[in-house]
Amino acid sequence: MKHTVYNACDLLDTASAKSLLAGRRLGLITNMSGVTRDLKTTSSVMKKQYDLCALFGPEHGIRGAAQAGGHDNEIFCDPETGVPVYDLFAHGEARQQAETALSSLDAVVFDIQDIGVRYYTYQFAMLDAMRICKNAGVPFIVLDRINPLGGVRVEGNCIDADCTSGVGAVYGQPAVAGMTIGELALWFNDHMDVHADVQVLPCEGWRREMIYDDTDLLFVPPSPNMPTTDTVFLYPGTCFFEGTNLSEGRGTTKPFELFGAPWMEPERVLDVLHALPAEARETFAGIVFRPCAFTPTFHKHAGTLCGGLQLHVRDRASCDMYAAGLYLLDVLRKLYPDKCEFTRFLPHLVGTNAVMDADFDAASYLASQKSKIAAFCAERKPYLIYT
Repeated sequence: MKHTVYNACDLLDTASAKSLLAGRRLGLITNMSGVTRDLKTTSSVMKKQYDLCALFGPEHGIRGAAQAGGHDNEIFCDPETGVPVYDLFAHGEARQQAETALSSLDAVVFDIQDIGVRYYTYQFAMLDAMRICKNAGVPFIVLDRINPLGGVRVEGNCIDADCTSGVGAVYGQPAVAGMTIGELALWFNDHMDVHADVQVLPCEGWRREMIYDDTDLLFVPPSPNMPTTDTVFLYPGTCFFEGTNLSEGRGTTKPFELFGAPWMEPERVLDVLHALPAEARETFAGIVFRPCAFTPTFHKHAGTLCGGLQLHVRDRASCDMYAAGLYLLDVLRKLYPDKCEFTRFLPHLVGTNAVMDADFDAASYLASQKSKIAAFCAERKPYLIYT
């Protein structure tokens, strides 16, 4: 049975929302995922009820039309609300204009659907905006949204300080932290010494054990290559292929749900995966691998036939996708030492430079992270809003 859940954007007419928003000149950081349960844009609802003066877009732009690393890079008028749209992901003059506009407001509101994975950039767009607000003395208000992976699962490693970047800007953050975007904002504020005036309008009806598919909420892709909740679930492991010369499925209908390369032999890879020690196989016990062929229409290997594997999710509770991703990297590097290449981007995703070592052992590394994950779980407790 689906549980009735309300994201904070569905609660804009409550007394709690009015106490935060009424009588203020507001800016809203959002994109196409910023919608209510009946798919009205948060911006349109806010415009009717409050003084919405500006919109701000993250990576992919406010409409989600740009691919990875893309953005609007211009100021334009939002046709639905009539307010100006600024680009917070831009550089140079466009970025400066966005910062100036943001700093002139009475409060800034954040409403974007996060997916609960460290290397998904919206968390750090939020952190960036929190810092701007702190410097300008502007309150920062998060309209909280549920974590699609739930609030119990804490997995992976805690990122090393020398691997922080735009895909992991907070040292010590696990790959899967099991926190909502609002809870992360509260933790970021203290952990990163931002000290902004951060307030969170909570969701209603959500409990930590609920994943997205347990709720009655409709899933809106929060970025161009995050089309389904299966994609969200697989992303903590398959995102690692962004840091290799294998395709992560961009340019296909199944981004992050398949991977491959022109030189990859699916059956050979599958045989090695099935022969891994039980401890390794347990990390992807809920996944069925299907040998496949695909030709990306853009990005890596565009127009070239690739051999690959598609990951079919059978049991989400029986997987640790971060760990599974490390084992996949191990297998491919050993099978194809002259063809499989790791780029300098990979450590920023995995969260450690050790992954670049030829003798890197996934099992040993994962074991070394258990105490750090346990310490993080204790650290996050004061910031948890939901039971």
